[in-house]
Amino acid sequence: MEIQLYVYDLTNGMARSMSRAYLGIQIDAVYHTALVFDDIEYFFGAGVQTCRPGATHHGRPMEIIPMGTTQLPLDVILDYLESLKDVYTPESYD
Repeated sequence: MEIQLYVYDLTNGMARSMSRAYLGIQIDAVYHTALVFDDIEYFFGAGVQTCRPGATHHGRPMEIIPMGTTQLPLDVILDYLESLKDVYTPESYD
């Protein structure tokens, strides 16, 4: 199964164009990432969330990075992600 990393800029380019004027330093982006496999995007927001690839409220990914493949069965991966829901709750998002 192919794994991809979707990289988003939460500012949609505003950090790159305005950070130096407002902060005195250049910030290229405010990054958010998600993993995509088996045609589902997995990300942390209000807990562990899923959606169709590229359909999050974060807009379009600024970059898609191939991460390689895994031989793990999908049910093992999904069980692991389910276990993370107890740790990565909406209250733990920072």
